[in-house]
Amino acid sequence: MWVFSKAVTWNITCTYSQFLVSKHPRCCVSFSSFYNQTITPCPTCSCGCHNKDRCIKSDSKRLTMVGINTPKKDNEPLLQCTHHMCPIRVHWHVKQNYKDYWRVKLAVTNFNYRLNYTQWTLVAQHPNLNNVTQVFSFDYKPLVPYKSINDTAMFYGMKFYNDLLMEAGPFGNVQSEVLMQKDKNTFTFKQGWAFPRKVYFNGEECMLPPPEAYPSLPNHANTKSIMISAMAASVIWLIRIFI
Repeated sequence: MWVFSKAVTWNITCTYSQFLVSKHPRCCVSFSSFYNQTITPCPTCSCGCHNKDRCIKSDSKRLTMVGINTPKKDNEPLLQCTHHMCPIRVHWHVKQNYKDYWRVKLAVTNFNYRLNYTQWTLVAQHPNLNNVTQVFSFDYKPLVPYKSINDTAMFYGMKFYNDLLMEAGPFGNVQSEVLMQKDKNTFTFKQGWAFPRKVYFNGEECMLPPPEAYPSLPNHANTKSIMISAMAASVIWLIRIFI
């Protein structure tokens, strides 16, 4: 009898399915800008409203109870009552416009009273992230999976400063500003160009508002009225000085 041994090899490809982990996103994004007073909030029920009956208001007396911030074995969240019902909200604010640069303010807010996030990460995709000049309060690393495309950046907290995102409450947020150099061939504030294409928190894709809800540039008539109002205010101010 002849005995033969065979070696068998195979390849395994592991993929992460956000839908299988959770039917709903776990974070959402809101927008604002210096050129429009409108704040675009996270979409309603961005993360599902299944926890709406168990959420807690920010001024609730329950927050003074001992152990309110203690995580449960099943990791069930205790969310602050919001219209979006997400544990995490990322806010992108177009703050300032300069001749050769523009500035964005990023803020991450935790709405879960039972969970803080250590060594959190925030990833954003925007075409002008290829020209990041300075990041003020976060650490930053460009993500370039394809050498010809550099539009994705990863932000994370500075060690011993803001690498811990505390649970919901007065300290449950981190923020930074990002200065980017303009590419004059592509830069514009029109049609929501200044806002990110995608945002991820801790690897989870966040829900963005619909494009039609983005803060828009004021039309010509509004711009003219704003300029007239500003001029009138300046004249009144000068009159008060010299009277």
